[in-house]
Amino acid sequence: MAIEVLLAHPHPSVRVALAGLLGGESDIEVVGECGDGRRAQDLAGRLLPDVLVTGLRLPGLDGVELTRRLVGRAGPHGVRVVVLADVAAGSLAFEALGAGARGLLCQDTDTGELPRALRLVSEGGALVSPRLTRPLIDACLRGPGLPDMPALNNLTAREREVLSLVGTGLSTQEIADRLVVAEVTAKTHVRRTMVKLGARTRTQLVAIAYESGMLRPRVRS
Repeated sequence: MAIEVLLAHPHPSVRVALAGLLGGESDIEVVGECGDGRRAQDLAGRLLPDVLVTGLRLPGLDGVELTRRLVGRAGPHGVRVVVLADVAAGSLAFEALGAGARGLLCQDTDTGELPRALRLVSEGGALVSPRLTRPLIDACLRGPGLPDMPALNNLTAREREVLSLVGTGLSTQEIADRLVVAEVTAKTHVRRTMVKLGARTRTQLVAIAYESGMLRPRVRS
C-alpha cells in the first residue's frame, strides 16, 4: 500500500513543489495539504495519514506544537512527522525532535532525500539531513538534549554498532537484516541503547552518533 502523506507548509509554492516531487513516486500518495497548523491538525484527524511533512513556522499552530499533538494520536500507529527546516532553525529544530518528529530535513532537500525519508520514517526509522547535524548538535549542547559522551563507554560493542546503524537512518528491520538477527532482537538493542544514552527518540540517537564522531556529515561538493 502507498504511504499516505499530508503536507503542511505556509507557502503554497513550497507545497506545490513538494507535491510535484512526490507525485512521481509509485509508493507515496499525497492525501492532503494546507498552510495552517490548526488546519493540519484537523486534516490529520480526518485523513489519518501515515506521515505528516511540516514546516516549523506555521500560522495558528507551529510545527513543534503540531508535532507534539499529533504523534501517537491519529492513524492506527500514530502520525509520524518529518519536519522541514533551514540551517538557522537551531533550538526550534531540536524542540521538534523532542516533540517526537522522526525526520528533520533541509527545506531545499535533494530530490531523492524526501522520498527516502518518508519510506524510512513509515517503517519506524529516523533521518536527519547531514546539513542540519551541526546546527542540531550545537542546539543540543546548549540544552539538556545530548548525554555526556562518556556515556558511550557504557555501550556494548553491539550497542555501539546499533547506534551507528541508527545514525545512518536504517529502520529496525534493516538493522536486523544487517546484523543477521530477528527484528525483535534489533528492537531490544535499540531500546537498550536509548536507555543507556538517555535518548527519548531515535532521532536523538542520530544526533549522538554524529556528535560522538562515530559518523560524520557528508560534505557536498
